[in-house]
Amino acid sequence: MSRSVPLAVVLALWATLAPAAPLPLVPEPVAGEKALPADAPLRRDYVVPALEGIAVNLGIFTFHNLLTLEPFALISWDTVSSHFDGRNGWTFDVDNFIVNQFAHPYHGSIAFAAARSSGVPFWQSGLYTVASSLMWEYFAENEAPAINDQITTTLGGIFLGEVLHRTYRVIIPDSGGRVSPLRRLTGVLISPASSLNDWFFGGEVSPGDIDPAPPLFFTLTPGVSLMTRLREQTDNGPILVLDQGAQVSLSAELTYGALGDPQWRYRRPFSYFDASASITIPGTIMGDLYIRGLAVGAQYGGASSRVHGLWGLFGLYDFGANNIVRVSSVGVGLGTTLQVYLGRGVYLQGSAIVAGLGFAAAGSLGLESKLVRDYHIGPGVAGILEAKFSRRGLGMLRMRSRQWQVNGVYSAPRGFEAITYVTWDGRVSVGRNLAVGLEIPVSLRASDFGPEATRLIGGGGLRLTLSYMPDDSFGVTGPGLSLP
Repeated sequence: MSRSVPLAVVLALWATLAPAAPLPLVPEPVAGEKALPADAPLRRDYVVPALEGIAVNLGIFTFHNLLTLEPFALISWDTVSSHFDGRNGWTFDVDNFIVNQFAHPYHGSIAFAAARSSGVPFWQSGLYTVASSLMWEYFAENEAPAINDQITTTLGGIFLGEVLHRTYRVIIPDSGGRVSPLRRLTGVLISPASSLNDWFFGGEVSPGDIDPAPPLFFTLTPGVSLMTRLREQTDNGPILVLDQGAQVSLSAELTYGALGDPQWRYRRPFSYFDASASITIPGTIMGDLYIRGLAVGAQYGGASSRVHGLWGLFGLYDFGANNIVRVSSVGVGLGTTLQVYLGRGVYLQGSAIVAGLGFAAAGSLGLESKLVRDYHIGPGVAGILEAKFSRRGLGMLRMRSRQWQVNGVYSAPRGFEAITYVTWDGRVSVGRNLAVGLEIPVSLRASDFGPEATRLIGGGGLRLTLSYMPDDSFGVTGPGLSLP
């Protein structure tokens, strides 16, 4: 499947430009939560998002059919009927990595955000993403419908769409007050569907299952990558694969529902999520987008406890092209995230998740061999392990590790991929809102294409950073800050 590719990372980075804004409360509050205002808007519409999903599909198809003249968009009644009568049935495709692994989830996120911004609850909104993808697969291209596209568009679209819509709801107040042009523009870039429906419904849509005023922490981090170097190990010795000089980087991180606030209840899907994105240019362009949100789970640790945490099932969407070793996946994992007060103002924050992947793709960016297709697609498993030590007003030390195992069974070539990303970074406060830091990203790829084609690529880089933050807490929240 081919679809137009938006400016992925740029949209994600805009999420960090504005602080939280209060939102109206949801109906039927849980005991212990704040009461709902009597005049809260309650409108919910199921028809408008369906029409918007159709319109988006028609718009993208028309662009490719009339302007770019893409071969896949040259459809007829015969090509459509072939998708139903078995002549051109469901299969796995191996289209462009970025198109398959980002453009499809982003496409699905539009349909999902359209439903969410019409007041439709989380799980019901997922049906709009499923229907939008099915419509495209059956009616908008002459190629066989792709099972992997249906998976990534649906699951990736739901996880990405929820993050974008909730971020939009933070940036744009739902109280009908005046919104600055910068906030309005940011909202449009973050979630066009949410912005459109805000205008269409006049701000009178029920917030549904999104609670107001979540505890947040974000960072916006420009930096200078001093060097990136990768080597491939072969039977004849190491080969220098990449030796990239100085580059400019920009990254952003957003924690929604940050741990430690006893007033916040994690009773809705994605009431807690972590999202991060980065891009490095010029030369060999590198970037990533990682999302994990608590879909079903519970919290632990009371108001006076030194430990606050969550555990349960997390929805994961990953898209990484770091140091030219690339990987992308959608899946669900069991895990926990926590915050521990260690004393003397020092905190430990960490996460550990083990996930099953319904679909993943992994390989090397821009290094396709003339002999074999240089990435695999298939199911797999993933692991996340992170730890951060921080002290308010001083700084933090952090390690982030991600591991993917992908079995290439969906399409040739057969084999497996083992991709590992590890980043060590430290930051020191130089003011209430600024910190300087150093990052060391490392990547490793071990792959197998059969007895005569194996690859082992590893390397890393060095990056100087300057981070903007809303305060000098380095992500620590809640009354635990006053513990002795």
